[in-house]
Amino acid sequence: MNPLQALAMAAGAIRGNVMRSFLTALGVIIGVATVIAVVALGQGSRQAITQDIQGLGSNLITASANEREGARFTADMAATVAGEAPDILAATPEFTGNVTVSYGTQSDSSTSVIGVNQDWPSMRGAHIAAGSFFTAADVSSAADVVVLGQTVMQNLGLNEADAIGQVVTVDTQPATVVGVLASLGSSAGPQDPNEIAVVPYTTAEQVAQTVYPSALLFQAKASKDATLIVGTLNMIFQSMFPRSNSVFVTSQDQLLSTLSSASRTESVTLGGIAAISLLVGGIGIMNIMLVSVTERTREIGLRKAIGAKRGAVLLQFLLEAVLLAGAGGLLGVGAGVAGAHLLGKYLKTTVLITTSSAVIGFSFAVAVGLIFGYWPAASASRLDPIVALRRD
Repeated sequence: MNPLQALAMAAGAIRGNVMRSFLTALGVIIGVATVIAVVALGQGSRQAITQDIQGLGSNLITASANEREGARFTADMAATVAGEAPDILAATPEFTGNVTVSYGTQSDSSTSVIGVNQDWPSMRGAHIAAGSFFTAADVSSAADVVVLGQTVMQNLGLNEADAIGQVVTVDTQPATVVGVLASLGSSAGPQDPNEIAVVPYTTAEQVAQTVYPSALLFQAKASKDATLIVGTLNMIFQSMFPRSNSVFVTSQDQLLSTLSSASRTESVTLGGIAAISLLVGGIGIMNIMLVSVTERTREIGLRKAIGAKRGAVLLQFLLEAVLLAGAGGLLGVGAGVAGAHLLGKYLKTTVLITTSSAVIGFSFAVAVGLIFGYWPAASASRLDPIVALRRD
């Protein structure tokens, strides 16, 4: 008997009991679907976070003060530190907080206010969609001006054509809209990067009623300089705040490296969980195939009695197990793709389905069929035809 005949017989046996075949493959379907969905959600989240980090700006370095260790920044420290460190292109203090921005009867109570200087757009990689960014003179005079993010503008019922020149209220302080930012990225995550209002840091000091910025931002002249600058900044801040862990200095490369490490750990963990699902599915296939061998003992004995070779019987039952697992793998890929999209919509997060994850999921399913189908197939091939024919 050639392989095509064995394949036809295996397919016929599966069609003979469709419901049992489906239930047998259900464990593999669930396992493969889990692999596809988990990988899609993990890769989607990683892509979104990576884009957010890269969207923070060109060669951006952030210094954060640990107030528990007695460290506090002042606004003038940004320029002072930048003057001591080589290869820094620009620097700004950054004040942040949550405010309510109002215009007429409309308001946005979830706005993040950001107080920076005139260099912030180039540091952050931000672009102006309408109007202009505020100037150094606006910063010096603590001008009551604001640049709105896209989400805030829309929530206030404005558009790019009519927003410029309007007076909005940032908490209780009126401010004239001088510009509208272009979109800063996706709004699918828990924080909308476009729900911001950017003001001169001198104005932010009045709004937030504090002279202590939450961070200092620095822009390296080139990405290759970032690591060197981080080391230099650490030494400068160490001389200002002698206690250990007083200031944390991070660059985009460090954040991306940390993200990659965390993603690898997460992928291994989730992959292990998905592998357990496939293992359970494989055990299910093995059990049902063993039952099938028992039920078809007389059939096997008759085939061997009329000349069927041991290898032909082994091939038939092994192909049957592989077909079950392969069909489960295909259904699992479809279920995983659909499930990933549904979860993405429900969780409001990015999903990224790749061809490689589908191929890997299906390949593992076929491998499960081969591994767990071999024992029942070998048992069938070893049956003595005389003993098999005598069995009821």
